[in-house]
Amino acid sequence: MEQQMIPKKTFAVMGALDGFSGILQVFAATYLGGSILILLGQAAIPISMVISSIWLHTQYTNSQYFGAGIVTFGLIIVLGPNLSLAASNLQAIDFLDLETSNSFAWALVMILSCIPMCLSSVYKEKHLGEAEMDAIYLNGWVAIYQFIICLPLTIPIAMLGSPSVSPSELPSNLWNGFRCYLGHNSIYEEPYPDDCSRAPVYVTIYLFFNILYNILIIFILKFGSSNILYLAMTIMVPLGNVAFTFPFMPGHEPLASKDIFGLILIMLGLFVYRFFGELISKTMRSTRAQLFQECFDDEDILKRRTGEHSSELTEALIASSEPNERDIRVVQI
Repeated sequence: MEQQMIPKKTFAVMGALDGFSGILQVFAATYLGGSILILLGQAAIPISMVISSIWLHTQYTNSQYFGAGIVTFGLIIVLGPNLSLAASNLQAIDFLDLETSNSFAWALVMILSCIPMCLSSVYKEKHLGEAEMDAIYLNGWVAIYQFIICLPLTIPIAMLGSPSVSPSELPSNLWNGFRCYLGHNSIYEEPYPDDCSRAPVYVTIYLFFNILYNILIIFILKFGSSNILYLAMTIMVPLGNVAFTFPFMPGHEPLASKDIFGLILIMLGLFVYRFFGELISKTMRSTRAQLFQECFDDEDILKRRTGEHSSELTEALIASSEPNERDIRVVQI
């Protein structure tokens, strides 16, 4: 098959980019709240557009810029209070305070994670356009190389964590994590004892949706583009706020009207970006075709009318050229 002829280094590059992006996002998610994570993740939109224009030489229409602007406006409406809070927090940062400065640093890490993520998406888009490839086949090989590349990175990453884990403690730490996935506690001491009773359910559900999510991303890149992918992912902003209204979510709060209005604007922006230009083009083509047909019909009518007038004129000329009886008598005399 054609997909089996693709060099495995292609999947290795995809796995490396996805792995680096995932590691940075896991670190950021540990120290940042859910709403700010969703906000910072929207940096992927301009980053993706810049990378696509440089690498794939993508050119954008006015309707696409307009659609992206509507999406941005919807995000500002939804995240306005969060932006104000983030600005006030930024002014209050004490860079000598380790925890506060770390929070600011992890926000930058989250933004930086969008760079390898967008590079991976554009790279996949490029190679999906060059060869016919099954989404599950691609996702499987990318996952294998992602695991191979990220496994040795666990050593420095564990040492950077809080609390840090030394290389000698890493094997037991990984083993205890696996036991927790199976539902067995390993730490019983206060203040943070294990509670792994529901871990198998939650982790398995996460893995299922994560695999489904990655497969759907491949389909979007295959039949769309990386720009459409990240514009579509902006829907997570208002939907994330909806999810935080559920009572079982940590820090849940009621749904605000701005979330509903922002969701409508984001959906409108996505429609304008994806379909408005095509609708305008189709409408203009249809209008030109209709005008051409009307002109053709008018020309045909004009030809028929001209033909009728020409026939009448010809008959009149013939009639005028034929001698009448008076002329004949004159000639005879």
